[in-house]
Amino acid sequence: IPREPTLRSWRIALQTLGPFLKNSALIATGTAILSLLLTIPGAYVFGRLSFPGKRVAFYVIVGALLFPYILLIIPITDLWYTLDLFNTIPGIWIAYQVFVLPFSMWVLRDFFEKLPANLEEAAQVYGCTQFSAFVRVILPLSVPAIVAVGFLAFLVGWNDFIFASFLTTGSGPRPAVVQLFVSTTGGERVQWGQIMAQSLLIGLPPVVLYMIAQRYLSNAFAV
Repeated sequence: IPREPTLRSWRIALQTLGPFLKNSALIATGTAILSLLLTIPGAYVFGRLSFPGKRVAFYVIVGALLFPYILLIIPITDLWYTLDLFNTIPGIWIAYQVFVLPFSMWVLRDFFEKLPANLEEAAQVYGCTQFSAFVRVILPLSVPAIVAVGFLAFLVGWNDFIFASFLTTGSGPRPAVVQLFVSTTGGERVQWGQIMAQSLLIGLPPVVLYMIAQRYLSNAFAV
């Protein structure tokens, strides 16, 4: 039991980590939204339509999960310098899609594929086009999988350290996890109270989101 309880560490943590938590929120939210915008149409095509080379193309995309992404850090950093994407939030959004998209495509494709095959045909009987059947029938049924994929993409954007540490600097959109590491190195004295407060601040949003999305996660992976 502390002899002199104080909230000083929390005040300092909020003051020093506040802007970086905002960066993390922007990065994670943008990563999730961009992932869903790219993955939902692609997963629907692979899960519900037939075309030549479908199976091969899908396995090529999902096979990227086996690739060690740490090998891409230097090439991506160099390319981002050239494209003026270095030290920008959109640059981080795009970089994270390298390993978010294959997993998201895998999960959503399996979910779409396991839905009843005649859903679109039944909707078209009542006057829907294939696109409107997708929007009005398939998407509402796919909410659990979409929420699950969005949550997992958000976690990547919030928690990733390696890509964020290479693609951002202190003058740019540095996320909170990188700033926590920077603040714990190079000093003669370790401020344990501040470190613990900052760690809890960083860990709280994913926990809250998980509690909200838990039901959707269970439904998505149970299909």
